[in-house]
Amino acid sequence: MRMLLWMLLVLALASPALAVDGVGEINQTCATQTGCFSGDSAGFPVTITTSGSYRLTSRLVLPNENTDGILVSTSAVSIDLNGFEIAGPVTCSGGPIVCTPASGTGSAIDRSISTIRGISVKNGVVTGVGSIGIRVGEQSEVTGVRVRWCAATGITTGNNAIIRGNTVYQNGGDGIFTGIGATVVENSVYQNLLDGIETNAGAMISNNSASFNAATGIDAGSASTVTGNTSYNSGINGIEAEGSCTVVGNTVYSNTLNGIEAQFGGNLVARNNAQDNVGFGMVLALQDAYRENLVGGNTGGTVQENGAVDMGSNSCNATTTCP
Repeated sequence: MRMLLWMLLVLALASPALAVDGVGEINQTCATQTGCFSGDSAGFPVTITTSGSYRLTSRLVLPNENTDGILVSTSAVSIDLNGFEIAGPVTCSGGPIVCTPASGTGSAIDRSISTIRGISVKNGVVTGVGSIGIRVGEQSEVTGVRVRWCAATGITTGNNAIIRGNTVYQNGGDGIFTGIGATVVENSVYQNLLDGIETNAGAMISNNSASFNAATGIDAGSASTVTGNTSYNSGINGIEAEGSCTVVGNTVYSNTLNGIEAQFGGNLVARNNAQDNVGFGMVLALQDAYRENLVGGNTGGTVQENGAVDMGSNSCNATTTCP
């Protein structure tokens, strides 16, 4: 009897298991030795094949830059990093950023095919993978994650995603890249090799901080709303708006080219503060409208209108005459 009980105990400890609350647990031991749950075999990546909730219970250490940490092959999956880190071997430093190794194929969290949707990732750290840090599809959500030292983009999402409250820095591509209709809120993105935040059309981009990115701080796709952001010390423009955008209440300063560059026309640019940029404070396009902006101290000039309409109450170098 004792021998039987001992064998059952050994089997229980060796077998993948769900936590008491039904959440699938992921840790370094099960990832490398046994597989963490049904559908997953020993060795990275940990493969999620069943919809549901999962959480880390230890740090995951990836063996090289070409290995994925977690691979999701079904929709409707929630992953709580639970404060733990998924760590690869890549490090990035310098200005502009240089990553070593320079590239790889591994991600911390990835989806197996692009049609997978509804993945949620929260509350942890991603460091040093050879490709994109977190790559999720449509209707995804990434919140409260610190992502750095990825050889490519830090966070990539599909359409209609929510990216909120993340810190994304020192990555070898964009900090954040999204599909159509994304909500990008309260993130801090800095020292990335390309854009800090780049979205496709119809995005809501608000209350983010973008600084010291080697390209543009915030690059908003057409028909996007860009409000309450701060973008400074970008290698190109502080904010770019790609037509029919609403750009309101942002602060842009000390950027290498222009503070705000509104392209392709039909943009509303209002109540922004554009100071001390190397180019113009604002570069606008035909049929843009601008009002109530505070523009001053820009080396190239105040406003380059290009057929835009001054709707009034702008201040350009402390005068009401703009440009």
